[in-house]
Amino acid sequence: MKKFDTHLCLVSAQATPNLIPVMDQASAPRRVVLAVSQDMQQRAQWLQAVMRRHGLQVEILSVSDAYDFNGCWDVFSDWLTAQQGSVVLNVTGGTKVMAMAAQDVFREMKLPVFYINVENDSLVRLDRGEIPFVLPTRIKLREYLESHGYTVEGKVNRPNISAEQRDFVKRLAFESNRLGAALGRLNWLANQAEVTLSTPVLDAKDRDSRALDELLGMFEQSGWLSIRDHKLHFENETRRQFVNGGWLEDLVYISLAELSPELGFAEYAIDLTVLAPDGKTKNQLDAAFLHRNTLHMIECKSANLALSGKVDKSAGTEALYKLDGLREMGGLRTKALLIDYRGGLSDADKRRAEQMKLRIISGSQLRDLTGELRAWLR
Repeated sequence: MKKFDTHLCLVSAQATPNLIPVMDQASAPRRVVLAVSQDMQQRAQWLQAVMRRHGLQVEILSVSDAYDFNGCWDVFSDWLTAQQGSVVLNVTGGTKVMAMAAQDVFREMKLPVFYINVENDSLVRLDRGEIPFVLPTRIKLREYLESHGYTVEGKVNRPNISAEQRDFVKRLAFESNRLGAALGRLNWLANQAEVTLSTPVLDAKDRDSRALDELLGMFEQSGWLSIRDHKLHFENETRRQFVNGGWLEDLVYISLAELSPELGFAEYAIDLTVLAPDGKTKNQLDAAFLHRNTLHMIECKSANLALSGKVDKSAGTEALYKLDGLREMGGLRTKALLIDYRGGLSDADKRRAEQMKLRIISGSQLRDLTGELRAWLR
């Protein structure tokens, strides 16, 4: 599509269809006008802030009643009559009444209209018979979340993982069936060291466990912990967090890095702290990335999800509800996946995940996590 001086966009709960065309250099306008109903004022502000940081001139066109066809028609007609330069309508958002009124005005004045097919991010011209074309991914993870009202605290975490660390976490994934129970115990022990960086004395059962002894030897040999006086000691909080399940996030990051060139996404990160629109609530994302301009998030669980959680729920049920709630930050298109290292989800939780449209990767599937993620994305 050729460039137009102005894009008229209809604001709705989905920010991406309005953001994608103006971020693409081939179609980016000089000015964006956001048609906003009363209940979309806050969303328009989020969208406006992201667009302005990219050097776009952004204006607001207020629509008093988004369900009054004649009123909407008059607003768009009066606005369009006063415009200079080339103008195009992005009819993807707004209420159906707003969209119908805007398109009717543009059609009457023989002006261009396009629609973003959110299934594949293709731009469809509605005023002429052009072949739809897919817009490239230009949105960054931070600005994607900001356009939905969420703020990433600090830097987007893209760690530098050594070859030795990569081999170590892949070995843990390969041994998920054999060492899963022992790793669950190690997670618990590392959690007990949160304050002092040292665990309580290992009990007789721990000291007699061959699997746990092998696992502790692996972590100690790799420098993640030390063992003295039948206690586990951690040099710093970073190492304790790694032993306490952070290694699984590294495994996900390694797989995303392997898939990035193949599937064409460049924005991926682990361990993100995201502030909700209320400015108070903080959410932790184990891993997040953008693929085809859609937010994908991954929750990593190395503990036993069959154990009891809070309020008469299993730990697995709690993890599923948490992940389902987190999807709100990316809009309706957001996709989510739970990695269950132990494979401890109950049949009821597996059915619940299916109903929630949450993908599960667990147990021996982690031996080829890259392949499992590839299948999910395709």
